Amino acid sequence: MTRPPEDDPRETPPAHVTRLAAVAAVPRRHRPADALVAHIVDEALADLLAGDGPIRGVVVGPSGSGKSATLRGLRAVLRSRGVSVTAGPRPHSAHAVVIDDADGLDADEARALLDLAADQTTAIVIAHRPGPAPHVQLLAAELEKSRPPVLLGEVDDAAVTAAADIHRACAEGIVRLTDGVTWLALIAADAHHETECAGPADHHSLSRRLRAHIAHRLDSLDGDVRSAIEALCVFAPAEISRLDPPRISWDEAIAAGYAAGLLTQNGRPPVAVRDAVRTLLPPHRLTELVARAMVEAEAGHERWGGPASDSLGARLAARGDRERLTEPTRAIALYREAVAAGADPVPLAGRYGVAAMNAGDVEGAAACFDDILSHPDHPALADAVDATHAIWAARGSLQATAGALLPPASPVSAARTALAQLGVGERPEPAGRTAARPRDTLSIASAALASAVRDSLGHDTERAVDDLVHASELYSLTHSDFPLVEPPAVVAALAALGSGRPAVASAVLDAAIQAGQAGPWARRRLLLWRAWTHIHGAQPDDARSILDRLAAEGGAATPRDRLIAAACETALARRYANTATLMGVFRDASQHLLRQRFDLYLHPLLGELMLAAARVGAASAHRHMREAQATLDRLGNPPLWTPLLHWSGVQHGILTNRPELLVPHARALLAAAPHSGFAAQLAEAGRIWTEVLAGRVDTMAVEAAAHALARDGMAWDGARLAAHGAARSSDRPSYTQLLACARELHPRQLLQPEADRPEPFGETGDGTLLSAREVEVARLVLQGRTYVEIGQTLFISPRTAEHHIARIRRRLDATSRSDLLTKLHHALGAQPPSDKEGVA
Repeated sequence: MTRPPEDDPRETPPAHVTRLAAVAAVPRRHRPADALVAHIVDEALADLLAGDGPIRGVVVGPSGSGKSATLRGLRAVLRSRGVSVTAGPRPHSAHAVVIDDADGLDADEARALLDLAADQTTAIVIAHRPGPAPHVQLLAAELEKSRPPVLLGEVDDAAVTAAADIHRACAEGIVRLTDGVTWLALIAADAHHETECAGPADHHSLSRRLRAHIAHRLDSLDGDVRSAIEALCVFAPAEISRLDPPRISWDEAIAAGYAAGLLTQNGRPPVAVRDAVRTLLPPHRLTELVARAMVEAEAGHERWGGPASDSLGARLAARGDRERLTEPTRAIALYREAVAAGADPVPLAGRYGVAAMNAGDVEGAAACFDDILSHPDHPALADAVDATHAIWAARGSLQATAGALLPPASPVSAARTALAQLGVGERPEPAGRTAARPRDTLSIASAALASAVRDSLGHDTERAVDDLVHASELYSLTHSDFPLVEPPAVVAALAALGSGRPAVASAVLDAAIQAGQAGPWARRRLLLWRAWTHIHGAQPDDARSILDRLAAEGGAATPRDRLIAAACETALARRYANTATLMGVFRDASQHLLRQRFDLYLHPLLGELMLAAARVGAASAHRHMREAQATLDRLGNPPLWTPLLHWSGVQHGILTNRPELLVPHARALLAAAPHSGFAAQLAEAGRIWTEVLAGRVDTMAVEAAAHALARDGMAWDGARLAAHGAARSSDRPSYTQLLACARELHPRQLLQPEADRPEPFGETGDGTLLSAREVEVARLVLQGRTYVEIGQTLFISPRTAEHHIARIRRRLDATSRSDLLTKLHHALGAQPPSDKEGVA
């Protein structure tokens, strides 16, 4: 049988061809890299096409700088002008010679092109990497007589911002990470576009996204060049000056690395390349590099990173210290290699424990520090005692260290101990006199932190917050990664929230995240508390973004981190989801009420879980509340640390309709009021709320209290107060005024990406439009909300919600409950309904 020709329409194409055709038919989504390449090409073509006469020129740039894209653009322009383009010498004057990768020309090819280029009327453009062979250099020199070369290879933040539509601060972060190397900046811009960025402090993942690309490019290099680049990434410049690269000179290695797009022109590796090499380099290769460095340094009677007599093990340990802040897992491997090479394991024990904490291995760190504690004469005993507080806090049981806190032996230890003492309800005492020692950055920052912690128990709440913020900023300068009960920024942020200054809380956490405060172990903790401040500030979308990003990153999370995440999820569900969703979320979060203890820093989370328990009718957290109150009593009920917990107590009494439960908390707020304006405001709001519940609604007072709560960063609570006032008002104008106030204060975010949000109206099959309010109600109906829950969410009465749903039924001509759900899903473009969804 004769096979039909390939283009015969009677033949059915193979399945994989059909799939490929379908993929090709899908419109390509916008990529920032495409826009940035177009920007580079436009600028390069403007230089090449400038002036009159034949187009002659040279495009020079390292690998991935946009040379090929520029020549593709040039060919398109020339063809649009009716000029034929060839890739070799042709005698016809209508041809233009455009040659990419001229580095690969042999001597004969280059000589033929040089003869052609000698005729100044010939159009010829070549592109090559820096440092080509001499015969290509002669050709380039001839062409550069007509026009200066077009030099590619770097982009700046202005170009990234303009072309890729990226925020300027984020563009600056990308350029810092990549040193502006074009191909790295293109990948980083796309990676940034594909993630939910929370600002310039949130570029931690870009380095990881670049690693595979950098590793691939390293694998393509000559072995000697790769070894030289690895050395440049691992060793400091002072160390490099005492080393010789393998079998090639440093100038040759730097030139090859620059041409490959892995080094800058001066031989400095971009941050992303340095981090990738340090991460990907196996410990045995690093050991080889260090050993070679030692041999060369000792052979030349020079010093490398310390005395020439330092052993290989000691130098590997020092290298582990440097890696600990960025790659703690690698640091652990280096410490092990150091011991295997003969290093003394005793001084390494504490450093190994810190690296384990940085890597998220709490129990590994605990085992290491426990071993130190079993030896009373161990040189790292004081550090082990301090680290124990952080380990038990991470386990969710800081109280286990209560009563066992030893007098601090130094300003640094005093700060670590003060954080633990405050958490368990023990008043930190000033450190005793210690031996005279240099006042380094860590000791100065620690002294400021210890003093601020002690002062936070006094009556000057505003100054205490300022001092804690200042201490946090100083601590970030230390670059210390020693484990603490909480990073200083968290303590400052919680104090700021406890004084009604949410903007300060957000700012201090953002600064700490940007600075990498307290090292790798603290990053997740800082981000989780940042999500909490977003919730506190009625910014649920931002909180959701952080929680989703941390979940996607994976990695080990300590019990304390899991508690904070669970409390954040509960808070989001209590404020923005229906009761069924909250019950599911709280079911998971409630496990923490059984397994963990709530120290002072966790009191806000305890209040949230207590209110969620009351909302779903679960067992309450009275035992934890009694322990929390005992902690505050031991500290003398400091006005900076009491308001938020007692406000939760007031809310609990309101939610359960048991006024007797809120009385002690209201009294505590009144007691703190003379020293805390925030406590005074909460006490006044609580008083007005109880009057509202008793049916006495002063419209002006309710509205003023609601707005005051919003100013203190509690807009959601203020909206709830106004809604309760409206629901209990018998006066129609007052009812309308308070509902308007509630809607004004109620957060407008919808906990879903902007691109996924429905339009403000839905069109039915017959063209009927639902109003914006009806769409809001319909969306909640599809979530299974009841009339009461719809009213609470939109700050309307349940009867009004019922009327809206009735009108929606009539507009859609829905004949049954299932018919209504189906038509709503169709009208709003949602997913098909499930059997579990219901309607009020």
